[in-house]
Amino acid sequence: MTFDARDIRVGMDVFTSDGVYLGTVRRVEFGPLEVRPRSVFSTEGSRVSGERLGPQPTGPLGNPGPITQSARQAYASAPDDAVPLGAGTFLVGRLPIPLGWRRIPVRDVQVVSLERVVLARSAAELGFRVPRRRAH
Repeated sequence: MTFDARDIRVGMDVFTSDGVYLGTVRRVEFGPLEVRPRSVFSTEGSRVSGERLGPQPTGPLGNPGPITQSARQAYASAPDDAVPLGAGTFLVGRLPIPLGWRRIPVRDVQVVSLERVVLARSAAELGFRVPRRRAH
């Protein structure tokens, strides 16, 4: 999965896959971009028009959707200007000064949700000491 500068930002909380809080994102560092083959859209279009399947054709009524959302028009999608993080890293720490900050590669991110980053590995796999809970 690829992430960009809008996804992982300074101030987001970071957790491991087993729910251990590591701190907040303190700095994001961009890395080299992965070269991926571009998908090639068909220029022929669909053999079956969705307009013909619907209850009322809207193209003749002035709806440009059937033309602009075709395979020939790349489904009306356009690349955005967000800067991808590539194979970058981000620094995570509990203090605002760089004491105990850890560098986490972007490839370790499993989920980004609202203001939370969840990593694909556990705290033990990342080398963090997790205090044991005492039995009562």
